[in-house]
Amino acid sequence: MSSRLAKLLTHVRVDALNSNAREDENLASSDVAEDPADQLNWQSAFYVGLAGLGAALFIGIYAREMSWDGWQGFVTLICLAVAFERVGIKIYGDTHVSSGVVAIFAIAIIYGVAGAAIAAPIVVLAATVFTPSRWHTRFFDMSSYTLANVSAALVFHSLIDGEATLSGWWIPVSLISITVNYVVNAGLVAVLASQYSGQNWLETWREEHRWIFPYYIVFGLLALALAAAYIALGVPGILAFVAPPLMLRFALQQYVSKTEQSVLKLKRKNAELEAANENIMQMTRHLKETYDGTLEALIMALDARDRETKGHSLRVAEYVMLMSRRLGIDEESGEWTAIRRGALLHDVGKIGVPDQILHKPGPLTPEEWDKMKRHPMIGYDMLRDISFLSEAATIVRCHHERFDGKGYPRGLAGDEIPLGARIFSAADAFDAMTSDRTYRKALRREAARDEIIRHSGTQFDPQVVQAFLEAYDSFEKKAALIAVEEEHARAA
Repeated sequence: MSSRLAKLLTHVRVDALNSNAREDENLASSDVAEDPADQLNWQSAFYVGLAGLGAALFIGIYAREMSWDGWQGFVTLICLAVAFERVGIKIYGDTHVSSGVVAIFAIAIIYGVAGAAIAAPIVVLAATVFTPSRWHTRFFDMSSYTLANVSAALVFHSLIDGEATLSGWWIPVSLISITVNYVVNAGLVAVLASQYSGQNWLETWREEHRWIFPYYIVFGLLALALAAAYIALGVPGILAFVAPPLMLRFALQQYVSKTEQSVLKLKRKNAELEAANENIMQMTRHLKETYDGTLEALIMALDARDRETKGHSLRVAEYVMLMSRRLGIDEESGEWTAIRRGALLHDVGKIGVPDQILHKPGPLTPEEWDKMKRHPMIGYDMLRDISFLSEAATIVRCHHERFDGKGYPRGLAGDEIPLGARIFSAADAFDAMTSDRTYRKALRREAARDEIIRHSGTQFDPQVVQAFLEAYDSFEKKAALIAVEEEHARAA
């Protein structure tokens, strides 16, 4: 069994660090990226050597105490542990689950610390003999497995007399011992893995090893049952005990295989959906850019009709967006898009205003003003039935309303006026005051700013005026940039 940095359940083997390379037929192939765990640095070399020294001490101290009475059971259990290691169930991706710890912990219960010290390295070596791996990973596997299983055996036999009759006390002691096995095993591998990844060892344990603990508990109980079967019936007891788990393993493998196929199919479908969604998003962005480009071209054509206001709509739209940003409007929202389009199209209704009124150099008569005041409703009627401009149409209709209710065409006041129209009102007034007209010269920018402030709370929303003042320094830069862009467009 393996995951990126651990082979857990039976034991936590650091040869999982080579799990990806192990799946390749040729580890030396030049086109395969080398796993960082393939190379030892001085820290990891020292750590691996220290683990090996500890395992060697355990083997040297305890192996000589081994009693070979009942060696048939010992050999049978080792073969069983190796078989369980070799036939682990593959869980999605690189993770495998095997139950070799059941047999090896049963050896620890039956044959004591000496049995665990001898069996642990043999099981690892036999289980990985045909598996390509670096020498230092296999060496660390054997060392960590030995340390974990000998530690568990020491705890078990310090609490239980191996010659005593089976009793209910064996269950909690087995659970304590298998927990020690897990802690030693997972801890050793987590520390080594953290040296390669640079991640804190505790975080490594949480990500890679924490989920495996409940399986250890179950396997510890199964090991106790296997030991009890051998104590009661000898080798036939082991064989009788193994049959049900093997059938369960076969059924579980079939279930996991079917489930994995379904999961992989869903992953493929999900990847296809994500790709399709990305294509749709790209098309949407392209359409939005096309819409905005078309609108800007239309506005430039409308502004060209009124020579006095040429460039007015683009400048005002940029001022509006500077203020909208300071009011906290999300730039990815539909509201942002509607405000920009409404600012660009605010004067589209002037298409319905006669040229003699639109181009009149002097003041308008009351009758002419009545006709001029119709342009917000004309623009609204033109846009309201176009789906992607319906929200912008509301701003077009309200762009001459005043905060105090004295505007037109409907005399709305305060929050009755859409926020986008309230923002537009201040930006439009500022640009109008700072632009030349046939009937007057442009005001200085500072004078126009003071006029905006003076009419805060009457003509303009005070909140919008505050945003205007915060954005004021950016207005001149933006106006200059737009002028350069327009000059380049004319030259092209």
